[in-house]
Amino acid sequence: MMPLVANAQKNNFMLTHIPELLERFSLSYEASDDTCMGYFLYSKENSTTISRNLIVSHSVFSKSLYVSKFYPEIYREINSRYLSAACFYLIAHHAIQRFHLADNCWVNLETEDTVYDSFYSRLNDFDFKIQYHRPANRSYVRGRYHQISLGTEMITVHVGEI
Repeated sequence: MMPLVANAQKNNFMLTHIPELLERFSLSYEASDDTCMGYFLYSKENSTTISRNLIVSHSVFSKSLYVSKFYPEIYREINSRYLSAACFYLIAHHAIQRFHLADNCWVNLETEDTVYDSFYSRLNDFDFKIQYHRPANRSYVRGRYHQISLGTEMITVHVGEI
């Protein structure tokens, strides 16, 4: 089997957790147009849908990625620590490739402040920072995508109902 990441020293987190994610789960995607994609996460063990709330879009004018929804619900699965982070990176990597965005492009999203503190602020690969605070304890967050050699052929085109 070909390694997922060519340079092991560049990103040990991805080398460890993406294979673990892909051993237990599968991902598919559906493109509604040239600027929006939805992702679906499935359990390989029991063939159930774990999440449909994974939506990203291409901000054409800013040449960046906007994460509209990211609620993979992997945390409900046994022994799932770090798998949400691996899922986030894999989806971002796939979408950036599909939208032909450049290395070092912006990744933007809006989230609850508590989710930022417990999740997005810890994604060192993106170095997310709060750009501004929104009402109701929410923040607009921005980080940089850093390309690594990672195949995305394991993410298949979605077949079936949404």
